[in-house]
Amino acid sequence: MMKEAVRALESGILPEIGLIAFFVAFVLIVIRVMLMKKSERDDAKQIPLDDATEIIPNPDTDHEGYA
Repeated sequence: MMKEAVRALESGILPEIGLIAFFVAFVLIVIRVMLMKKSERDDAKQIPLDDATEIIPNPDTDHEGYA
């Protein structure tokens, strides 16, 4: 019975693939951030505070898919 329980816990290679994929994505994101120019960092830093980029749809325009 104990052997059956241990075999049930074995989930194969998928968790290892997921861990490797997560690690690779994390490393690529860190590299991307480290290579950003100062102007790009400053622009990205202001995104949460910038209300001017809010897009409000115009109800007078007739677009497909809009009622």
